[in-house]
Amino acid sequence: MPGLPTTVFFIVAAACFSRSSPRFEHWVLTRPYVGAMVHDYRAGLGMPHRAKVAAIASIMVVCGLSAFVARDRRWLSLVIVGAGALGVAWIRWRVPTRADDRSDRRAAGSPRRPRDPRPPIAVVFMVVAFAEACSWVGLLVGMYGKYIGDAGEHGVEVFGRIHGIVVLVYVAVALLASRRLRWDGRTTVLALLASVPPLATLVFERWAARSGRLDARVAGRR
Repeated sequence: MPGLPTTVFFIVAAACFSRSSPRFEHWVLTRPYVGAMVHDYRAGLGMPHRAKVAAIASIMVVCGLSAFVARDRRWLSLVIVGAGALGVAWIRWRVPTRADDRSDRRAAGSPRRPRDPRPPIAVVFMVVAFAEACSWVGLLVGMYGKYIGDAGEHGVEVFGRIHGIVVLVYVAVALLASRRLRWDGRTTVLALLASVPPLATLVFERWAARSGRLDARVAGRR
């Protein structure tokens, strides 16, 4: 189905066959590529980083194009964009990222220290930052249809309104995160400026996560 990763249906099928037909369950688990991913999901290992990137990219592209095609029905475009955003958020923050074999071998002799759980405001900021980037993608698709595809201004109007609302939410959440996580002035300014260029909120979110500005342990020390 467009916009929905195939692996999800294989996971559901394997769960159903485990209660009804061991033969078909074995068939699912031995499928090339998909079978290994179902095994990893059952073991709680999550998805490889490349698989996550591919799944998120496919959802964004397919949902963006589908919403643009359904531009005559504004409510349907909003439903498509919302469903895609939820799917991306689930894969991005709820599905664990599996380390590759090379990383496992490097870490074999020195187990990593478990990471502290992030505060709720940090998780909310990450979700909103990603939603802001998704709204930028939709706006760019609308601009492409207006200036290149000769599709009129409807796409820009729909995605422009969505983007405007999401930007306001992002600014509010960024200010709240700055207060709760005790960011310095430079970090706060960068967070706000990230709402201007396309997809810059993703860059800032990754930098903040890697530098510890979204971690509970670091935030609690400041």
